[in-house]
Amino acid sequence: MSLDLLLDSLPGEPVRVAHAGPSGVALWRVAIALDAALDSRCFAMLTADERQHAERFLRHEDAARFAAVRAALRVLLARLLGCTPHELVLTRDAHGRPQLASGAAALDFNVSHSGGYGLIALSTVGRVGVDIEQRRADFDWRAVAALTLDHAEQVALAACATPAAQNHAFYDSWVAKEALLKAAGVGVVEGLHIAPLTPRTSEQVAWCAAARARWPEFAAAWVAMPDGYAACVAWSERL
Repeated sequence: MSLDLLLDSLPGEPVRVAHAGPSGVALWRVAIALDAALDSRCFAMLTADERQHAERFLRHEDAARFAAVRAALRVLLARLLGCTPHELVLTRDAHGRPQLASGAAALDFNVSHSGGYGLIALSTVGRVGVDIEQRRADFDWRAVAALTLDHAEQVALAACATPAAQNHAFYDSWVAKEALLKAAGVGVVEGLHIAPLTPRTSEQVAWCAAARARWPEFAAAWVAMPDGYAACVAWSERL
């Protein structure tokens, strides 16, 4: 079966997403059919291990998210590398980040999924990280502020005019931090507060001095998503 047919067979064909990063970073949005059966044709390129991984999720929608994004990732990587999706051998690093077992030169990728969408970032210029989150209107950011925000960020969020604005700003902060940490290969468990950023004024993420000093080679930009979602992609200038 051709790669084009495999791509068409996915529950939601990946859509190329514009962003403010370098041209060597490609970003794809995947619409996820949360009721898709794991034995459906659209997941035919998954390995037995990947199917078993999906089946271990307690909720079917979580299994569908993993399977849909992994299937789309295999198709996109195969298209880029000139092989079939079945030929790809994927492993995970110490932080659970998927990677090619062959260690293909000049290629990095990262994935994220939440709600009904997934994001896949492919980079031929350096390290890349991506995060997407479905905004929860009832989420209380103060409950996790100490783990995710430094003092200045907490003050900035508290100063937002309305609870809705606070919620919006919190998710913008969350996805930017997680995208950076994933690109840098740092586990999120170390704490999102180690990557402070200034309030959003444009698509480009402006990091505070501490984050710029720790990761001087990384940059990031927020990405336009459907209503109710926040997303960001981060990249470095070298692999």
